[in-house]
Amino acid sequence: MDRRQFGKTLGAVLAASIGPTFARVTAAQDRPVTVEGKVAWIAADKMAVAPPGGLPVTVDLSRVDLDQYRTLMSGDWVTVTGTVPLGESRVIATSVQRVER
Repeated sequence: MDRRQFGKTLGAVLAASIGPTFARVTAAQDRPVTVEGKVAWIAADKMAVAPPGGLPVTVDLSRVDLDQYRTLMSGDWVTVTGTVPLGESRVIATSVQRVER
């Protein structure tokens, strides 16, 4: 194996071994959260939930099954479980449940 081919092979091996490590570190930095409050608005795969006495929180619904939020309307009480990506101010929801009040 000549030097050029060795360098390419070594680079590919390093990239393949380091890449997954960075992907895991990024995912591990997401902070789990639960938000309970009133639906302020909902449109397509986004909504805002206003906790009692707090400012509305933007929620990304793209990872939630449509059946969990299809019938929600402004004013409904919900509990949203998800994560907040590091450095962002939105919640990426993993579940949405209507709360009876």
